[in-house]
Amino acid sequence: MADAVTYGLGINADETLESMIEKSVTAETLGLKYVWIADSPVQLYGPIVAAAVASRTAKMHIGLGLMSVLLHTPSQIADALITLSDAYGDRFDLCIGLGDRRQLSQVGVHTNDFASLPLRVLEAKRKITSRLRKAGVRTKIWLGAQGPRMLRVGKSFDGVLLNYSRPEMIQWAIREAGLPGNHELTIGTYSPSYVHIKPQATILRLAKVSAAVVAVGATNRILKEFGLYEKLRKARKMADSSPTVEAILAAVPDEVVEYFSITMRTTQLPSYMAKLTHLGVSHVVFAYPQNHSIQTVRELAAGLDLVS
Repeated sequence: MADAVTYGLGINADETLESMIEKSVTAETLGLKYVWIADSPVQLYGPIVAAAVASRTAKMHIGLGLMSVLLHTPSQIADALITLSDAYGDRFDLCIGLGDRRQLSQVGVHTNDFASLPLRVLEAKRKITSRLRKAGVRTKIWLGAQGPRMLRVGKSFDGVLLNYSRPEMIQWAIREAGLPGNHELTIGTYSPSYVHIKPQATILRLAKVSAAVVAVGATNRILKEFGLYEKLRKARKMADSSPTVEAILAAVPDEVVEYFSITMRTTQLPSYMAKLTHLGVSHVVFAYPQNHSIQTVRELAAGLDLVS
C-alpha cells in the first residue's frame, strides 16, 4: 500500500457490535491504518462503538464522526474523546460538522439558519480543542463539510473530509475554500464505496442507495456547479415527502451517483488514487457498503495492494 496516503474503512454503527469489531480487526490485520465510526441520530452512539473497537485492536487509529455539533455539545464531544483516550491511548481522530439535514430533521433539529452555522462549528471546534488540551489529549480534529461556505472555516482544522468522490469536485472544493494555502491541512474524502474483484448486484445496489442519499442531501451550490441540480430536483422533492427508497432511487440518475461514490474494480483503484494524490488528497475513507462483509473488506485491501 502507498505510504503517502492513509486509508480507512467506514463503519456504520447500525449492526451488531461483534460484527463491527470483526470487520475492524480484519481491516487492521490487512494493513488499513484507520477505521471511522459513524455517529448519527439513527445509529448507535459512536463513542460506544469506538470503545468496543479500540478494546479489540492494537494500533489502528479510530476516527469518530461525523459528530454533529447540533446534536452534541462541545463538552459532550470532548469528554467522549477524553474518556476514550484515557482508556486506549491517543489513537483517536474526531470529525465534526453539521450532519445530514434529513436525519437531523427526524429528531427535530433543523438547519434553516445556515448563515450562522459555519461560525457555530468553528466555535465548537475551539471549545473542544481547549478542553482536550487541558486534559492532555492529542486528537486530530477534522471538519466534515461539502459546500464552500462551510469549507472556508476548514483552515482552522487539522483536516477536511469531503463526502464526494469525483476528482473534479474535490479540486473545485479545494480551490473554492482556499485550502491549498495551508500545507499542514490534510485533505480527505469519505465516500460510499464498493471496490470489488467481481461485483455482486446486491452490494452494487447498496452502493447506489448510499451515494443517492449523499447526492440528495448535497448543497445547492455544488449541485448547480456540476449541473446536477435539475437532475436531482424530482428525487429531492420525493425525499422531503418521505416516499419509498426504491422510488427515490429510481429518480436519481446513475451518472449523478458516480459523483458521490467510489465504485470500481480493484484494478481501477491505482489510476483513481493517482488522480486524488495529484490533487493533494492524503486520506481516503471507504464507507458503507465497503464494510458489508469480511469479503468486501478483503477485496478493498486487495485493491489497495495494487496502489504503488
